[in-house]
Amino acid sequence: MPLIAISYIALALALGYGVTVLLSLAATFGITAASRGLVSKNHRIRRAYKYVQDGFWLLCSMAGGYAAAMVHEGSHAVFVATGLVVILVGVLWLNVWEMRQRGLGHQIAMSVATAVGVAAGFMLRLR
Repeated sequence: MPLIAISYIALALALGYGVTVLLSLAATFGITAASRGLVSKNHRIRRAYKYVQDGFWLLCSMAGGYAAAMVHEGSHAVFVATGLVVILVGVLWLNVWEMRQRGLGHQIAMSVATAVGVAAGFMLRLR
């Protein structure tokens, strides 16, 4: 694989990850500022917010997949999409504190949402 292709793959992965995480942070801060009671009670994440978080994580990962596809629309698109999913799900599962707060069911739901969102973002861009 030529060095230029590796550079575009790395750029696409970094951009996709950055867009996903920054949009997720912005959504989290926005929702928390708008409705603190929806997000937590007694320092625990509320069940309703967990469902909201699952939904906006799907949208954020879709935007990240779309951004990654903008950089790398070439022959390695499947590789880039798979790499982005692996990176996002890996980080999702390595964040132990948030994983405990969310619970196993929501952690699995967010993992599936990551794969679906990245694939949808790529498909939207590549259609």
